[in-house]
Amino acid sequence: MLENLNMETKEWIMVTAIILGPILAVQAQKLVESYKEKRAKRMAIFTTLMSTRAERLHRNHVQALNMIDIEFYGRMIPLIRTRYQSNKEQAVTHAWKSYNSHLGERDSYETLDQWGKKGDEHFTNLLYAMSQALNYDYDKVQLQRDCYRPEAHGNIENTQLSLLKGLESIVNGERSLPMAVTYFPGVAPPAPEPIKEKDITI
Repeated sequence: MLENLNMETKEWIMVTAIILGPILAVQAQKLVESYKEKRAKRMAIFTTLMSTRAERLHRNHVQALNMIDIEFYGRMIPLIRTRYQSNKEQAVTHAWKSYNSHLGERDSYETLDQWGKKGDEHFTNLLYAMSQALNYDYDKVQLQRDCYRPEAHGNIENTQLSLLKGLESIVNGERSLPMAVTYFPGVAPPAPEPIKEKDITI
């Protein structure tokens, strides 16, 4: 093709290639690095959620959940300055919205156990969507069952949650704090009743 062009045109093509070649190479390298960085951040979130799925009140677990909207929101398209979100990324953010909504619906369930089981279902759906976005071959049953969770940890989390809900209802004025006065300051407590002779047995 270049043989049919005059010398001046060939020179311009060569000069353009020499100038644009390094620029395009740098941009391509930046795209590769950006992709790797994005995947590393997503992997960090997924790994944290997997490792703390038996401790959902753990601080790292909560922080990882709050990062989902940022890291799975899609990629910026430079030319049109907008974000593109793939179907797999949409599945992740939609699953997180459903799970997040459920976490605030504790009072909609009759028992804490019912609310917890529904939460497990939502959380499993979230992990599954994330695994698909990261090209892991997990299934929902595997994600739900392959988790070591000592019973004591679950009891502690339920107790903590009950205490927090109780304190919240007291602060909001929905419940009162029961109190009993045993004695007043400056007033001597009543003397114990004397032991009667008939109460003494040998």
